[in-house]
Amino acid sequence: MQYIDDQGQPIIKFNIDAMTDRNIDELLGICKGITFDGIINELEAKYLLKWIDDHREYVNIYPFNVLYNRLKEMLQDDILDDQEAAELIEIIKNLNGDKNKHQNTIQGSTTLPLNDPLPDIIIPDNSFVFTGIFTIGARKQCEEIICDLGGIMHKSMKNDTNYLVIGGIGSEQWAHSSFGRKIEKAIFLRDQKQTGLSIVSEQHWIKFL
Repeated sequence: MQYIDDQGQPIIKFNIDAMTDRNIDELLGICKGITFDGIINELEAKYLLKWIDDHREYVNIYPFNVLYNRLKEMLQDDILDDQEAAELIEIIKNLNGDKNKHQNTIQGSTTLPLNDPLPDIIIPDNSFVFTGIFTIGARKQCEEIICDLGGIMHKSMKNDTNYLVIGGIGSEQWAHSSFGRKIEKAIFLRDQKQTGLSIVSEQHWIKFL
């Protein structure tokens, strides 16, 4: 996709990334504002869908695509019922890495990008990328576990990467951090190029050690 400015000139990639981050920030801010009172009504859901429609150049980018696709399904009949409203609130909480504001607990990473169903993980001869903060130890220790078990570590996402493992301690701003970029690329490789890549949580990965 090529972006054009008001003068009809191409926008360089650096500015495209900045624009994308700014619009993701705005989307998440709108979502937080809408769900601040713990409920979402039909008018608010329709406003959110219209806002994303007005920014259609981003609808294939996470988290725009998650919200856009579900909102279109929910509002296909022009009605947001109670069950759909509850599901929409949960989706938005996950997108924001939200937590109960009255709890002093560490935020868990959002589960939305994970494979569903989660796959069995075969470590020997398969390649891994780690991202985020891990509960069982430093990332270097996790990488050493993979190598000791005959797996292969990649520092960044590649076409032949088999697994992206997301650390159990997330960040409210994960979508804009360095590990968020890995997740974005992994989603693209998995869903668009269909490379066989799986995105899994630390908790799921630990089961296969």
